[in-house]
This record gives sequence, structure tokens and C-alpha cells, in this order.
Amino acid sequence: MKHFPEIRSVVIMGAGNVAWHLGHRFTETGIQVKQVFSRTPEMGKLLADELGTGFTNRLDLVAEDADLYLLAVTDDAIPSLLRQMPFGKRLVAHVAGSVPMAIFEGKAKNYGVLYPLQTFTRGKPVDFSNIPLFIEASNERNLEMLKTLAGKLSKSVFVVDSEKRAYLHLAAVIASNFTNHMFAVTEKLLEERNLSFDLLKPLIEETIAKALFMSPLAAQTGPAARGNKEIIEKHRAMLDKHPEIKELYRVVSESIAAFRSNE
Repeated sequence: MKHFPEIRSVVIMGAGNVAWHLGHRFTETGIQVKQVFSRTPEMGKLLADELGTGFTNRLDLVAEDADLYLLAVTDDAIPSLLRQMPFGKRLVAHVAGSVPMAIFEGKAKNYGVLYPLQTFTRGKPVDFSNIPLFIEASNERNLEMLKTLAGKLSKSVFVVDSEKRAYLHLAAVIASNFTNHMFAVTEKLLEERNLSFDLLKPLIEETIAKALFMSPLAAQTGPAARGNKEIIEKHRAMLDKHPEIKELYRVVSESIAAFRSNE
């Protein structure tokens, strides 16, 4: 059985939500955060201070002896960072869901992906041990190194290729971002009638609990699921002053009805 070196030190490149959570998780699990690099000094210095490590906003001052260089930056910042930073043989990975691993080709010798499937907010703790981590790497050695590292961070580690990871990211956007947008829409509607969004929280909690307990399709209720066109038209009429929400209501109701008819 082959034995590969372990990742014991990391340079985090980025200082946003994902970088904040990974940085703290590394520290919790005994992985040394050797340095934080960020184009935004205020956020970068703050994260570095919290982690008890150094900070730089200059690529020529990035530490050269870390075991892993983790790109926790926005998707569109990855290409420019790879053009400017010569990684050579050093192991580098990104944390993006929709960016293919092939982005490293010709830019680094050893590379991979460490994608945590979760919505993160800087300063809001999460139970990282339960977050699914999806990894991919350019060769067996790099894969085993990332797998060992990921196993220290979470109990749920999966090896998936870039195509499957892209679909996971797509599903995550719909399940999380789209759902939260629906909450924002309802909050706006209720505020216009001097009603609190808090009134919906028990319903939201039960809706999420049902979706986790059983198939979301089987858990679907409401006028669209029942085919109650009278209620649907009444609701749409109530939204005449909000044509964009009215159209959203129509599209989603038709999608619900179509899913039910295809059971």
C-alpha cells in the first residue's frame, strides 16, 4: 500500500465566507494556516488575526513552503490568480462548485478540488463535520492527500469528477438560493400589509423537515399540487401590482403541476 505525505499546512488565498469557515476548521483540526492572502487587506488581516497567522496582499510575498495552496476566491477571480501566481510543483486546489478542475491545466503540476457543499456566512458557526466535501485531483498522490485532509474536516467525503460537481452546484443553487429568494419575496409581500415574516417560520420549519423526512415530491401540497385553478387565479390577481412576482407564481405553479402529472 502506497503512503503519501499528509497536508499539515495551508495557505488560504481569499478571505470571504468560505475562507473564513475553512480557516477556522483547519485550526480546529490541527492543520496550520501558514498565511492568508487577500486582495482586500481589511478582511484578510481580520481573518489572519483570528487564525493567529500572517497576512499578505502581495503574490510575491506568499509563503513558499505550505503543503497546500487553497484558492477560496470567487469563480471569476481564479483564472487571473492562476495567471499571476507561479505554483510550479506545489499542490493547489480551489473550492468552487462550478469551476472544472481543468482550469489548472498548464498552470500547475499538482492540483485538485475541495468543494464544501454548504451555504456559508462569515462569523456564523456551522457543524463542519457534517458538511459534504467533494474532492477531485490530478493524480493518485494528490487525491489521497486531499482525501486525508478532507477526512479531518468532515465525516462526509466523496470523490466526484467536475461534471458531477457542476450538477451538485446547480442543485445547490436551486435548493438554497432559489428557496431563500422565495422567502425574500414573501417577506416583502407581508411587510406591505404590516405582517411579520416571523409568522411563516413554523411553516417554513415544517416544510423543510418534511422534505428531509420524505421525498420532496411526495411532500408537495398547495393549490398547484391539487390542481385548484380557482385559488391559483385568485392569488395571481392579488399580485397585479407586482407583475414580476405574479409571473414567478405562474411559472412555479405550472412546474409543480407538471411534476405531479409526471409521477
